[in-house]
Amino acid sequence: MDGQGKYVRGLRVEDFSLLQDGVPQRIEHFSADDAPFCAAVMLDTSDSMRTKLRRACAAAAHFQSLVRTNDAVAIYAFGSDIERLQEFSSSPTVTPRVWRLRARGKTRLYDGLRAVIEALDARPEQRRAILLISDGADTASETRAPAVVRTAAQADVLVYAVDLQNANFPGRTPEQARHAEWLAELAAATGGRYIRSPGGAHLEIRFQEVVEELRAQYTLGFYPPQGYDGQPHTIRVTVRRPRVTWRARTSYT
Repeated sequence: MDGQGKYVRGLRVEDFSLLQDGVPQRIEHFSADDAPFCAAVMLDTSDSMRTKLRRACAAAAHFQSLVRTNDAVAIYAFGSDIERLQEFSSSPTVTPRVWRLRARGKTRLYDGLRAVIEALDARPEQRRAILLISDGADTASETRAPAVVRTAAQADVLVYAVDLQNANFPGRTPEQARHAEWLAELAAATGGRYIRSPGGAHLEIRFQEVVEELRAQYTLGFYPPQGYDGQPHTIRVTVRRPRVTWRARTSYT
């Protein structure tokens, strides 16, 4: 991105460098195509979302309205239960079931992420993403946080984590603060983005930016020198252009 946060076009393979575990790698695949994407919007419907759920649903509907005929979006709700409200669809209109959601129950965030990542992993699109909208920490999952990070890396899924919690709210607990840190770490590890939106303000603008990012990406590929050993490895991508910033996934398994 340039200084105004706009996508920088025209980069070539020689403008990039890629390191695995600190060792430079030869980039064997390079593309900058405007490719279709599939995404899953995850709506937190736990009890703490009572004052925010309507705005989150409106943002999900706006995101759905931006898809093209070759994109696909699914809608999930997670609270005490995890439910797919809408199958992957290229319709510009969100399912009416979204507007009938009610906030209640606990927060099975990690279980929901695992289920959605597995659904995205079965999709044929190369670009896959989750838009997670939540205001609180996990309270009821059997899945643990490290397993979510590993599963997301293996499935090559970008996570855009939208935190609706107000950082200055007097009742914000240390657990909620740690939850925000974890969301930011998950987004960074997958190459996505952590978006703080207290109360759900300006979500439509943020989701417009996400759509633009998903459509405009550079893709780099290399062959691991040790082959695919199933072990975690760090990745570092750099861009040799002045006044340019970038985000990329930081590891793979």
